[in-house]
Amino acid sequence: MAVDLQEYLLTKGREYAPFDPKRAHLIYQKISLFLCLDGVKKIHIIGTNGKGSTGRYLALMLRKEGYRILHFTSPHILDFKERFYKNDSIISAKELEEAHIFLQSFDFINICSYFEYMTFLALVLAKDVDYLIMEAGLGGEFDSTSVLEYDLDIFTHISLDHQDMLGQNLEQIAQTKLQAMGKNAILSIGQDSRVYALAKKIADKKNTHLMILKTTNITGMLKDLISNLPDFLAQNAFSAIMAFKWLLGKMPSELPKLNLLGRMQKVAHNIYIDVGHNIGAAQAIKEALQKDKILEVILIYNSYEDKNIKEILSILYPVIHHVEILRIEHSRIVPLPKLYEILDSLNLKYKEFTQLEDKMNYLVFGSFSVIETFIKKHKTLNIGINNG
Repeated sequence: MAVDLQEYLLTKGREYAPFDPKRAHLIYQKISLFLCLDGVKKIHIIGTNGKGSTGRYLALMLRKEGYRILHFTSPHILDFKERFYKNDSIISAKELEEAHIFLQSFDFINICSYFEYMTFLALVLAKDVDYLIMEAGLGGEFDSTSVLEYDLDIFTHISLDHQDMLGQNLEQIAQTKLQAMGKNAILSIGQDSRVYALAKKIADKKNTHLMILKTTNITGMLKDLISNLPDFLAQNAFSAIMAFKWLLGKMPSELPKLNLLGRMQKVAHNIYIDVGHNIGAAQAIKEALQKDKILEVILIYNSYEDKNIKEILSILYPVIHHVEILRIEHSRIVPLPKLYEILDSLNLKYKEFTQLEDKMNYLVFGSFSVIETFIKKHKTLNIGINNG
């Protein structure tokens, strides 16, 4: 009898463990005949920031048209099931366990890494949908989600992150992600000029039909809905709208409300939470606060050690009153003395987070783990998984 999923995952270790770029493809070659994906339209979401919201906006718009959808996203915040959004809600524990039992019927599946196993769970769960929206993990070309041939690739904003795995500069990171380009692709707005140039070069080489978005200039009700969003969410929504138009040949009738936890989410009159954790996200959050006329916030913060903490905090500096450090138990978290040193170098006042004050504005930011810890610490805020 198969070990239950949660127990099985404990044997897989870290989500971003070292991987063999050929392994997922070899597994897929063996299992593909047993997956029921013929006739399923497949969309790949790749990038540094905005993958989750772009994919979810597209999923919700397709669902409004009556299509069956599965949106695979990562990582999760409160519940592992968050990674699999099917039709109108997060996947049920029963259906997820059934997919796990199916995978366990193949001996070779056990060589999967943690994230590879997530990928194959998603492929099993997509057996009865019309549209499968797969969010890549860290990379693109060698990501386990790239085992499929996609009808459409959507490249969200590409910037610096995970340099230890993807490359030390923007060109290397963009190369890794853009090489996943298939026969049709959309490149979202707001890219660095180097990303645009590289995307065109790769598209020419691969004979890809590449749609390059330069503006969110649309008319009517959708324009009004987008204009009320923070700029980075507006860009992601626009990419999803253009993908919808490419897939269905028409514009969506409406833009559904995003039901993805922690994307510049206002959870109280004075508290914003966001899962952002890199330079691009910091810039987007600062602009979103300024657009919302929030001049100053208390930053509830912590970070993984491998992030560019000093630059992230430098970007947010103009809107930070002071920093309150949220204690997190995680092997990758930055040691407190190192964080203190960075904060001191920026002349940022700081203290340990203890409680919220009703008259102050707060931004909770730094990683998925920061949001998870904050939500669990403040259950009275009634922040939970939105099932749609």
